[in-house]
Amino acid sequence: MVEISIIGITHIDPESRKKVIQFLREDKPDAVCLELDQIRLEMLQENQKDNSGDFIEREIREKIENNEKEIESSDNPNKEDLSKPFDYSSLLEDIGLFESKLAGLIQTEQPGQEMLVAYQVAKEIGAEIFLIDKSINDISKYMEEEVSKEEADKFQEMIGNLLFEEKLVAKPIENENKEKNGQSLLEGLNNLDENEDINLNEVIEIFKDEDSLEEILTIFNQNFPKLFSILLEDRNSYMINQIKEISQKFKRIAVVVGYGHVKEVANGLKEIEEDFEIKIIK
Repeated sequence: MVEISIIGITHIDPESRKKVIQFLREDKPDAVCLELDQIRLEMLQENQKDNSGDFIEREIREKIENNEKEIESSDNPNKEDLSKPFDYSSLLEDIGLFESKLAGLIQTEQPGQEMLVAYQVAKEIGAEIFLIDKSINDISKYMEEEVSKEEADKFQEMIGNLLFEEKLVAKPIENENKEKNGQSLLEGLNNLDENEDINLNEVIEIFKDEDSLEEILTIFNQNFPKLFSILLEDRNSYMINQIKEISQKFKRIAVVVGYGHVKEVANGLKEIEEDFEIKIIK
């Protein structure tokens, strides 16, 4: 029997970091699998050296200015159209900048710290460490091959609106308004007036609820089908196969992945091997 504990996290939630540390130190698994590749691990380690938020703010500001310049150029009838190819790697940069902005609003450390501490604690307890996610370069390549420019533009517009319209806030959640299943919070977000703010703390709570998260992922799939396939489905399959290989050598395995991957990774492991005992750590 192989015991696999799947620890669900969000990249901007301070509680995720605490949960990962506590579980790994108490459970002491033989192997720890992280939703990372070597490139992203090195980026996290490098970013840890620059703790100031100035770098992120500067990067976001430069991106806004570059976007404004591109718009001005495209609106100028005398400007020659160079027909530059769409830079699909910028989609991943936008996601990273977006997560960094959210982390700043919540006043927590930069996104991915829970992965970095999982790596550090795994070394501390003597567990074998496995980076089980696809290479960020491969993900970018698949985007270029499969995602239409229309879908990419639509996604970037959504991220841009969320980043720059200043509607995102981080307010405490009143206990009496917080229901266990998260449905009331999701309902509230769905019915937002266009002038209302989006409370990030409520969004984090929604991601922790399986039914609410599934609804969000369904909406994402409907609007961005190719991005959903590349960012979620393909990576889930890849990580499941990685864990299966690791299970041939280790009997107690901890897997640290974002909430959006937890359910499908757990179901996929159950389908391919009856001898797995799957535990989900919420």
